[in-house]
Amino acid sequence: MAAHGPIGDLTVVVQAGGLSTRLGYDKARASFAGRPLIERVLERVAPVASELVVTTPRPAQLDFLEGFAPEGTPVRVAADLPGGPGAMRGIASSLSAAATPLVAILACDMPFASPDLISALAARLRTDGLDACVPRTHLGIEPLCAVWRRASCLPHALALLEAGRQRIRFLLDAVRTGYFEEGEAAAAAGGTRCFINVNTRADLLRAERLALEGPDGVGPGPLLTAPSKG
Repeated sequence: MAAHGPIGDLTVVVQAGGLSTRLGYDKARASFAGRPLIERVLERVAPVASELVVTTPRPAQLDFLEGFAPEGTPVRVAADLPGGPGAMRGIASSLSAAATPLVAILACDMPFASPDLISALAARLRTDGLDACVPRTHLGIEPLCAVWRRASCLPHALALLEAGRQRIRFLLDAVRTGYFEEGEAAAAAGGTRCFINVNTRADLLRAERLALEGPDGVGPGPLLTAPSKG
């Protein structure tokens, strides 16, 4: 990873609210190279974050993060907004929990999350006057590896949540959304491993093996896995 300083107006929110049905146990607390997976994700994104937040419907299960401060940035655990699970509830909860104008929202099951990509997405959002900047690969969009403008996106997210419209596509269609294509993302992150997520035990073991290939496991490597669905 390249050297970074925190982006002063950027909160990085890591979502830990999925049901982890395919893995069979909580992804956030899954052991990755001998430590909780979510700690690895937080450490990877901390260099660009002025604020680190974890959102979850089960805050008590993540009390081990109390006092965890990668790069000197304390992690704050915030409860999801009330209600049942759903993609829009996750986005609305993340935007609500953030205290800065820009919010990077990531899934907790991305062991190769890239601070370089987050920085590039935030820069594109500013340059193009966007409300959301979302990576797009040959497998589709990656809204849980994107940067959002809180002031413009949160009201729409709350309204969609109130209307029971849970698909993230509804929010992307309601705001000024720009897309960061796969080649651009690979150039920014040094590869496409940043999009790998852990859905099964086999995924977890494969990601651990990839992490052993280099200090931060970002080389060209295998390409992508399908976006997480819980």
